Amino acid sequence: MVKRIVKTGFVGSGWARIAQAPAFEILEGVALTAVASPTEKRRRKFQEQFGLPDAYAEWEKLIASDVDLVCISAPPHLHYPVAKAALAAGKHVLCEKPMAMDMQEAADMCQMAEDAAGFALLDHELRFHPAVRQVKQMIESGEVGRIYKVCAEVNLASRSNPALRHSWWSDAGKGGGALGAIGSHLIDLNRFLFGEISDVCCDFHTFIPARPDAEGRPVAVSSDDGFSMMMRFGPSSLCFGAPATLSVTTVANYTSFRYEVHGSLKSVRFDGAGRVWELQNGGAKGGRSLIDPPQWVEVEPSLSWDDLVLQEKIRQSSLWVHGIFAVGFAFFAHRLVRAAQRGEKSITDAATFEDGFAVQRVMDACQRSAVSRRWEKVPARTT
Repeated sequence: MVKRIVKTGFVGSGWARIAQAPAFEILEGVALTAVASPTEKRRRKFQEQFGLPDAYAEWEKLIASDVDLVCISAPPHLHYPVAKAALAAGKHVLCEKPMAMDMQEAADMCQMAEDAAGFALLDHELRFHPAVRQVKQMIESGEVGRIYKVCAEVNLASRSNPALRHSWWSDAGKGGGALGAIGSHLIDLNRFLFGEISDVCCDFHTFIPARPDAEGRPVAVSSDDGFSMMMRFGPSSLCFGAPATLSVTTVANYTSFRYEVHGSLKSVRFDGAGRVWELQNGGAKGGRSLIDPPQWVEVEPSLSWDDLVLQEKIRQSSLWVHGIFAVGFAFFAHRLVRAAQRGEKSITDAATFEDGFAVQRVMDACQRSAVSRRWEKVPARTT
């Protein structure tokens, strides 16, 4: 039986060029068909790099074409109109995070997804990375024991240069900032591993207050370049009563990713290279030593045969050097293609627009907390 070829188009030429197109390129049953980007130089570079038949300045033209799957990686303020048009046109849609600019947009997008002919999913690709799958299995099997603490630290050097030009990333009105770009992933990851988040306390940081425009003139930065967050989970979660902390900066002098879960039986962690480690209770010499390092042991994630084959393809591609997000997307893309070929509207464990709405409610509570300087409740889903 001949499998249907999934014609795939990309709205946006940033993350799509680094991770999305390279991931689809190593898969069977995909035709990289079109890109839409308002900047001609970026648009042509993308088209030439991946040999796309079509490149458009206006995203509306891509939606009107014969693509089957639309990957939306444009700035966040465009997610709502592009997703609305793509779903109305009967396309499958993969939308980048944060899903929307506010709760009303997110609620509207959930309604669009219900009425859509194809799937409407969010690109929370960490859900499909083997490291995350392994840690999830260890938590749910009881291996870790009762959860005592969850913590994540992300240090990025991507915006540490003050001469970096002002763009949508520096503009809160267009969805820029570390909370939306990185925090949304970590919020979704915590929900995926443990359950719903009930309360948050958050503080934002903007260390570089202005960036130069194309002419070198300083323009005020209205978005955050880092944040610190504490969160509590609801009573039905797997770690009710345990605190979770998130710390993110985009102006560090180096790049690192660390996610840890500490339990009564063991601690587990994974890093930006996708390596998983475990530490048994009592694995630190003397229990209190600050000199002797704990004896972390690396754990090899369990993979199906299909994923082992895919992992080898990933290792031989440019995706491998871009770390956990790019690699996670490749595993996700494999499932996206199969779902599109079969005409399915859902993928097991994939983040739906409802999940995006839940993350949006957490981020909304974070914004309120930064103003009130206190813990804020995450609002419940309302109809």
